[in-house]
Amino acid sequence: MKKENIGKVSVIVSTYNRCDALQVCLRSLFQQAVLPDEVIIGDDGSTEETAVLIKKLQKEAPFPLIHVWHEDKGYRLAMMRNKCVAKSSGNYIIEIDGDVFAHPLFVADHIKEATIGCYLKG
Repeated sequence: MKKENIGKVSVIVSTYNRCDALQVCLRSLFQQAVLPDEVIIGDDGSTEETAVLIKKLQKEAPFPLIHVWHEDKGYRLAMMRNKCVAKSSGNYIIEIDGDVFAHPLFVADHIKEATIGCYLKG
């Protein structure tokens, strides 16, 4: 399937107080052969350090880089992912953790394997 056929692609990146890993993850998404239409960072209550990093990277990002944050009230990753899906504008959503380094064909491979009505994992 081609990107035109699936519409907008949103990548949701989950994070919590791991600026070092998040920076590597986001920079790997900046280098994709096929760029997503947006990346939404689902922040499960990180400190201000994460917000500062995201503001810096928003200036460099080749796509909209959206920060969704909620207060740290314990592990609420599922709730944060749901908030990110609600915020997304994509027809096709890829979810990854903020400590993932995506190879340059990560998004392209997902698009190539996309099938309507099928959940793709891996």
